[in-house]
Amino acid sequence: MQKQLLIIPMMFIAFIANAININDSKVTEVTVFRNYAKETRIGSIGLQSGNNEIIISNVSLYMDENSIQVATKGNVKILSVSTRTNYLTDKKKSEHILKLNDSVEILNDDVSWMREQTKAFQDELKLLDDNSILSNDKNTFTSAQVKELAELYRVRSIELRKFIFDLAKKQKTSNEKIVRIQQQVAELNGNQNTAMKEIVLKVNASASTQATFKCSYIVTNAYWTPIYDIRAKNVNEPLHLDCRAKVVQNTGYDWKDVQLKLSTANPSANHDRPILYPIYVDFFQPDYYRLKLKKSAAPAMQMMEKASSNMAYISGGLEDKVAEQEYVDGLKADDNKVTIQEGDMAVEYTIATVQDVESDNQEHIVGIQEIEMPAIYNYHTVPKLDLNAYLLARVTNWAKYNLLAGEANIFFDDNYVGKSYLNPNVSSDTLLISLGRDEKISVKRMKLNDFSSKKLFGQNIKETKVFETSIKNNKNTAIEIEVLDQFPISKNSQIEVSLDDMKDAQVTEEYGKLIWKFKLQPNETRKIKLSYTIKYPKDKQISEAN
Repeated sequence: MQKQLLIIPMMFIAFIANAININDSKVTEVTVFRNYAKETRIGSIGLQSGNNEIIISNVSLYMDENSIQVATKGNVKILSVSTRTNYLTDKKKSEHILKLNDSVEILNDDVSWMREQTKAFQDELKLLDDNSILSNDKNTFTSAQVKELAELYRVRSIELRKFIFDLAKKQKTSNEKIVRIQQQVAELNGNQNTAMKEIVLKVNASASTQATFKCSYIVTNAYWTPIYDIRAKNVNEPLHLDCRAKVVQNTGYDWKDVQLKLSTANPSANHDRPILYPIYVDFFQPDYYRLKLKKSAAPAMQMMEKASSNMAYISGGLEDKVAEQEYVDGLKADDNKVTIQEGDMAVEYTIATVQDVESDNQEHIVGIQEIEMPAIYNYHTVPKLDLNAYLLARVTNWAKYNLLAGEANIFFDDNYVGKSYLNPNVSSDTLLISLGRDEKISVKRMKLNDFSSKKLFGQNIKETKVFETSIKNNKNTAIEIEVLDQFPISKNSQIEVSLDDMKDAQVTEEYGKLIWKFKLQPNETRKIKLSYTIKYPKDKQISEAN
């Protein structure tokens, strides 16, 4: 029995002797996806011949244990891979927290010094108060002397009280700053879990060797989103696109000097032009029947809206419905900054210079690329909905820029226009970018009552409506502009709709839309008319609705 008891401890000691902790393993590469990241670690360690246990420490608590991949060089065979949680990790505080703590220390020193100054002033004030009573036992004072002493006491007393008052205000301000910083530190510390994961590798070395291990795994609490600045100097120059990424991580491990990769894989004052929807004419329905009709028509409306959403400006054709916000957010590789790798399902951008991204749940901006996109500019107005003209930039062959949906800051002629959003996922060769409204283009639309009418013809009523739109170019340069309007679409065979005046207009009858395109010289005014007639039985009422 004693023999067995001796053998067990010896085996235990031998096992411990071969347990090696790689404390200096470092995350050298990080691929950030839209909602997680992949960390890659590299470490080197000397192994004894036979079985060894290797511990990779300081791994994020948010690691996906099922995603671990390990590779090694040398005559080393990996026997097993497991994980465990270490709750005793003495985690190094982030540089941000250290700076905040330094600020608190400086402020505390300032407060302490102000307290000492206050005490000195208070002692002096007490000395004045204690000697403010004039004694007449042995000394006599003239009125002038009494006045002089009183004046001296008053001036100095007020001065000292002002010093004490000002110091109290400064202490209050400093103490408030200390509280705010301490609250921030507490929040940051709360986001930094002291517990860390450990990856345990059991390996077999055929001989004593220096082995290098490469370990990768998925971690949550990390993501990136694109941000963009789109600048247009004028309508004669291409668009300048500044592409950046906001990288956020709160994995519990600071990424220092890492090779950063960004992958597209996934494991709004309104500055957008208004959207003109079809209007329909039908017989008037009482509320009870109108509700029933609305429910029955819902599937058809959904199908129409879906079809409408797939329309776009293609080869000068009419777009029915572009995304409500149409700002660009593109990514294209620059040989000096980023390399690009396109796969079947995703695009990956590799940042050339190493990056630091602290685990602080804050946004870290990473530059990606600056490119120029050739564009065609023109103005667009929908006066029925909005008496403003919007400058649009059209970018053709935009797929080569590997655009992603996202927010962008828009600048025109060095002036900030606003924020908007672009959805590049449209079935079109042309990408529309709204550059905001132009106040120097005047737009008016009015119904011409003198030309509109409602008359009875036999058993039918003919109702004619005439509208006039006026556009004036108040700029000192000529502009290209398109005007979008509409006419009703009949949903009933007993209702006939005909266009009476559509001179120079492109007509899309399916959606009841008309578009005029023309050039306006400086200070030139152009008027266009829209006239249509609705014929329906005289015993019926009609209604026009979007």
